[in-house]
Amino acid sequence: MASSSNKITHPRMPIPKMSQLLWGTQKKGGAISTFPVVRLNNVVALPGIPKFCEKAFDELQDQLFPLEERPTMWQGTVYTDLDEFEFSKKLTELAAKFDDRTVQIGSYPEMHNKFFKTKLTVESESPDALKTALSALREMLVGHVVYYDSKAWQDTVPKWAEFKNRESQIGNQDFVSKLLEAERIVSEIVEKYPLDQIALSFNGGKDCTILLHLLRLKVDEKYGPGASIQGFHIMVEDQFPEATQFIIDAAKFYNIQVLEFPGPLKTGLAALKKQRPSIIAVLMGSRATDPNGKYMKTAVEWTDSDWPRVLRVCPILNWTYTDVWHMLRGLCVPYCKLYDQVGSCGKSWLLFAKIKENWGKYRLWDVSKLVHFCD
Repeated sequence: MASSSNKITHPRMPIPKMSQLLWGTQKKGGAISTFPVVRLNNVVALPGIPKFCEKAFDELQDQLFPLEERPTMWQGTVYTDLDEFEFSKKLTELAAKFDDRTVQIGSYPEMHNKFFKTKLTVESESPDALKTALSALREMLVGHVVYYDSKAWQDTVPKWAEFKNRESQIGNQDFVSKLLEAERIVSEIVEKYPLDQIALSFNGGKDCTILLHLLRLKVDEKYGPGASIQGFHIMVEDQFPEATQFIIDAAKFYNIQVLEFPGPLKTGLAALKKQRPSIIAVLMGSRATDPNGKYMKTAVEWTDSDWPRVLRVCPILNWTYTDVWHMLRGLCVPYCKLYDQVGSCGKSWLLFAKIKENWGKYRLWDVSKLVHFCD
């Protein structure tokens, strides 16, 4: 049995005489871990249940791997829109060039990510070797390396600057001009009106999601990420649970408080003004190609005299369908998963309702044709 200096909690748990019981330290509060692990020389027996194994490793890492003994590791990540099998042979050849084990390359397929298909990781004790390996990976995947950000709603200001710079470097000046114009419009509204006089019309669609990100960007820039945004949602008859869940998730990520009002839009705006009479500027994701967007002469204008009095602000009025998706995917802005299931339906989800109702009657090719002509 182990020596009496080792804390044994059960008399029927024999361990080798030369072994030790290791008690870790809980990360929260610093208390002793609730269970030990056994070490014999350089062999450590961790629990077989994954969650306990991870917990033990986390609580014992300073004992097992003292900080002063750990080598400094440099890490890098590359994301690609290719499936792993499309470049597996080239990757094997590339990894063989670093067979002296100064560089470790890992490849991890992702089946359900909207933005990339494979994640490649590189680790090395040498920053120069890491740089060489990353450059070689990007060269191997030229044309298929994608930008990925799992939390696009954080640090929006520097990420926005980097995004514009990336687009400028590839010569996409027309698109950059649209980005700058939309940014200017939102910035002027945020500078002119206090936050309690600004509201975003948000139904979970792709266009208003663009505005949510732009508004968060300018609010972060002026007030900081802790400042809350006001929003409202005009309810429709065929409200999908996927869209509802996305609104809930986006509200949490982007720190926006979303009120719900019955439609149509005119009725909903009246209800908004009644509940929040201070609202003046209402940001909308209307585009000129939308059924109602074609009646707008400028991106910022007051409602007609027979409507609730608000300033309609449509920063992406002159954007195309392609522009919208280029920004969403270029910044990895989260969007409603219905778009991945079927496609885009302009201002509403009515085509989704039609397709879901008659799903068994359509072949995939037929559905694609419907989606292609809906925006």
